Amino acid sequence: MNFVKVYTLTALFSALTFAYATRATAVTVPPIETQVKQVTQWFTGLFDNSQQVANNPSVPLITLSSCNVELTNANPVTGIENIYLEQKSINRFRLYSFSQDNSAVNLSIRAFDPNYSVTGLCNRPELEQTIDSSKVLPTSCNLELLWEPTDYIGNNSPNGCPTSSGGKVISSVTVSQNGIDSLDKIFGANDNLLFATPIEFRRVDSIPEPSFTLGIVALGVWGTSKIFLRKHKQKSTVK
Repeated sequence: MNFVKVYTLTALFSALTFAYATRATAVTVPPIETQVKQVTQWFTGLFDNSQQVANNPSVPLITLSSCNVELTNANPVTGIENIYLEQKSINRFRLYSFSQDNSAVNLSIRAFDPNYSVTGLCNRPELEQTIDSSKVLPTSCNLELLWEPTDYIGNNSPNGCPTSSGGKVISSVTVSQNGIDSLDKIFGANDNLLFATPIEFRRVDSIPEPSFTLGIVALGVWGTSKIFLRKHKQKSTVK
């Protein structure tokens, strides 16, 4: 009888443990609108691959800066987040547009008119972070970003996107809160692989925001100290 009780309790405990584990591991997928805003936020900022270079000096050091931009001379479209991306030392300037799809975040990547200068756009005041939509080339390279609990993953294999030299580029990207891992496989016109070095960008602390915050704190301390000194002076005068 005792054996039956022990077996029953053990089975009940196992069932409860399994149910709790299942409930704990169940993750609710956020709405696509929320995903667009989240991946855009993670994609925005200052990044570099210095950690990767330290482990593998053969990889070129690349900095990446990206920021939200407004498109001028264009009809407003809701649900789209436009991000300007600038890479150095491998120079690359692109407009990344994140939008809602049925079950994923759609990413559209477009280049600019060669005569249109956008260098340093993210260093300009926020009101000046605008792009003339007529200077954005209509041809785009698209891929879908699928949500995972800690990141967004996308690729456009096997077709990729055509290049001006008659080849194609197949892109893979993983966007997380503190980094962007990208791999562009560039193929020539005869389908030979020309370049395929994965780049591991990691977030770098942005200078403007901390400086602004410290400035506010300093201003508050300065103001508080003035009030304290004024009160102290008034007390001295009364005495």
